Amino acid sequence: MHSSVEKKLAFLIGDWTSSDRTYPGAQGPGGTSTGKASYVWGVGGRWLLYDFQTDLPGLGPYHVHGGVAYDEQTEKYKAYTVNNLGNLLLYEGAWESDTALVFTLTLPERQDDTRVSYHRLSDGTIRMTSERPSESGGREVYFETILQRS
Repeated sequence: MHSSVEKKLAFLIGDWTSSDRTYPGAQGPGGTSTGKASYVWGVGGRWLLYDFQTDLPGLGPYHVHGGVAYDEQTEKYKAYTVNNLGNLLLYEGAWESDTALVFTLTLPERQDDTRVSYHRLSDGTIRMTSERPSESGGREVYFETILQRS
């Protein structure tokens, strides 16, 4: 790690089991599942690399791989995600509070209401939520998981 900013990501390091909830929508009927995630430092300690696997109700096996780094020029985090659906997504993120790191989708197009958030909970678990634009305006959660250390 190269800075105190990157050290703030250290709470994610390790292996996790996930308890997942998918909400009904265009991707399927919704439901619950379990999975696994891992976060490690890579690429000289400048990137936090992650891997997440679960089974999504109505969709089947879902695998995501990506990385997070701090961009000193913009003073924001940048993140990329690739998944087994063939998607490449880019995000820009910042801390909304001492316990909430929030990323906003920037590619394939900027969508301020499409977000991924990591919330450090007081019991040592992490709540990760994925939000999308809501039909009624604003945004809605369509996926969330609680990560517990394996």
